Amino acid sequence: MADPFLAAAGPSPARGTDARWRQVVLLSAATAINDAEGAPLALASALHALDLPREAGAIAARVDDADPWAHWWRVLAAGAGQGVAALADALAAAREMELDGPDASEVARRLADLASEVSALEHDEDGDARFALLGVGEAWSGDGRRALLVGRSSASYLVVPRWEGVAPVRLAPSDGPTAGNRAHLRLSEVVEAICRGENGSGRTVPADHPETLGADDLVGALRADHSERDQRLLALAQEVQRERAHLAEVKAELEAERIALNAERRTRQARTPPANGARAGEIPALPRDRAAAAALLGVSVTASAEEVERAYRTQVGKAHPDRVEGLHPIIRAHAEGLTVALNAARDLLLGRAGRRAGRGAGATG
Repeated sequence: MADPFLAAAGPSPARGTDARWRQVVLLSAATAINDAEGAPLALASALHALDLPREAGAIAARVDDADPWAHWWRVLAAGAGQGVAALADALAAAREMELDGPDASEVARRLADLASEVSALEHDEDGDARFALLGVGEAWSGDGRRALLVGRSSASYLVVPRWEGVAPVRLAPSDGPTAGNRAHLRLSEVVEAICRGENGSGRTVPADHPETLGADDLVGALRADHSERDQRLLALAQEVQRERAHLAEVKAELEAERIALNAERRTRQARTPPANGARAGEIPALPRDRAAAAALLGVSVTASAEEVERAYRTQVGKAHPDRVEGLHPIIRAHAEGLTVALNAARDLLLGRAGRRAGRGAGATG
């Protein structure tokens, strides 16, 4: 029979602070009263998301070592509650454990990603680590403002952003195992975004030191009324709106990059001299020999009459003056000049130039 408290709590951690406090109350009951399977780690997840790592670590410590997720939440609790040094020790110890069970490979993968991310943050290097910017604090204190990042492991990081990199402070509250799905940027790209003044998702940046759990917090969670629920829904809608705005900005940046790359490609093409020797935008001179004529039509000197006619029709179809009727006189003049050159090239390759000149001389004689 399913535990009613665990069922009412729903997937942990919930979205929104108030909903997470409600989960803490329900999961605490499921753990203390019914000893429901899965409730302790769900409770640790909700507590960590509320930035209560000491309490989350205490709950995770009671879970049997056979559960791989117990090691995961212990590591996160150590890094959030005691800082980077404690995180390194807890991470090393967890990675030495022989994890077993259906989730062992997933937890091992997350621990490996976590180690890669911590190394990148401490040494200002990219490597295989990937991140996303969640928020930048407005206030300055001590050695500078703070930023909130999330890694591919789903762990969140409180860091001090600098021009040349970042300095990790501690692990921050996490939104759970799916939080890392948005982490696609190298650390250097995240630093560049912060230097440009970007704010990521606009998330609130936590303090350098987490709070501790108090009885008033739990009592307040039980007294939530409808107006508070409406405020939570409004806050969630605003968060979704910020996410959509951020995605729109990213889409606009990608479109601008595409346009810039196309413009650069066209510039390079314009700078490449045509095979017939004419510069870009210049009307080719009338071909004086078979080589020049063949180059203008884009065929070989030994091309057959059919190949010459086919190439001529293709080229003249693109440049005929009728196609630019009504445009600027300079454009029409270029089209007319190119058409004359193409006619001359075809005649020269087909041996018609001499016969036309002969007929012209006879007509005037």
